[in-house]
Amino acid sequence: MTFALVLCGLGLATLWLAIKGWHQNGKASISLLEAAILKATGAEPLPLTRWDLWFQRIHLVAMSIFGSLMAFFGGYAVLSEMGVL
Repeated sequence: MTFALVLCGLGLATLWLAIKGWHQNGKASISLLEAAILKATGAEPLPLTRWDLWFQRIHLVAMSIFGSLMAFFGGYAVLSEMGVL
């Protein structure tokens, strides 16, 4: 039961991050760690390349698929353990 709840929770979190990522798709943003490093060195961030945009889209598709699957199977396992299914 614990594994099913963890799987469902991770699936929902991954799905939430994927939805949030689709809203930000194509926008140039950097992580907090990269921003701290750039601030310490005084450098400017590099522009996004076609590879970066392609990899970002593939990452979002994978997060959407695997997040949905984890949430579905985790929810199914929780409901079957409770005797609903």
